[in-house]
Amino acid sequence: MNKLIIFTITTIFYLSSLMVKAQCPVNVTISSNPDVTSGPVCENTPVQLTADSSAGAVNPTYVWVINGDTVPGNGSTINLPANNQTIIVYMNTSTGCFPDNDSASIFINTTIITTEATPIIKECNQTVADVAVSSDGGEAPYNHDLVGVGQSSTGFFSSVPIGSYTLITTDNNGCTDTTQVDITPFDCPDPIPAQVFTPNGDGANDTWIIRFIELYPKNKVYIFDRWGQRVYHEENYKNGDGWDAKYLGGDLPVSTFYYILEITPEFGDEKVFKGAVSIMR
Repeated sequence: MNKLIIFTITTIFYLSSLMVKAQCPVNVTISSNPDVTSGPVCENTPVQLTADSSAGAVNPTYVWVINGDTVPGNGSTINLPANNQTIIVYMNTSTGCFPDNDSASIFINTTIITTEATPIIKECNQTVADVAVSSDGGEAPYNHDLVGVGQSSTGFFSSVPIGSYTLITTDNNGCTDTTQVDITPFDCPDPIPAQVFTPNGDGANDTWIIRFIELYPKNKVYIFDRWGQRVYHEENYKNGDGWDAKYLGGDLPVSTFYYILEITPEFGDEKVFKGAVSIMR
């Protein structure tokens, strides 16, 4: 009777050992939905990863690591938005194998589109502006949808009113990028006429300079001497061809003169500036 019991126990132990050995080694693989191993997916696509343990693995627990950061929890499934991540899963079991653990990794190859939108500001206080759009990543051609304005396949929008807009760019495979576009008017600084210049022919400071005058191509300049006689007048004044302190072909004397500067902004009201400028030689 005792021999029978010993034989039975030995047989059970032997069979159990065979069963454990049949389950060894344990291993784990990662499956994904959608399948990220067949090609890139669009940025922020919801991806579900599942750790699949080998048959017979006992009480498997999992540790997920995304780009080097450990994710809380020990379940067999995680969900994340696609963004070129490397994911590793570490599995531990109580199967009785040696080793009793395994790991697997997967890379989520992601299509990332970057878009840059540039408002083209040419004049002061514009109320509208053209917008140029360029995109990189994904697969051309791109379609650009400036919400509330319209769509463009060329990446150019004309006469867009000032304001804030959402730009949605879609590539040939349906991947998208969303960009905020802000069109704000450029407040040009007032022109600043020089108070002194030295027209002595040395090539430095020989003409009267008005800072920022190039922002106001529609302008008029009047200059008078101390007795009120006009000694200079110019429309559309440019610093490159400015007043050189000559009058009727001759040099004006060292003195203080008085100017009237009228500007007409492309968008805005006319402004008048008055002041003094001194000639020194």
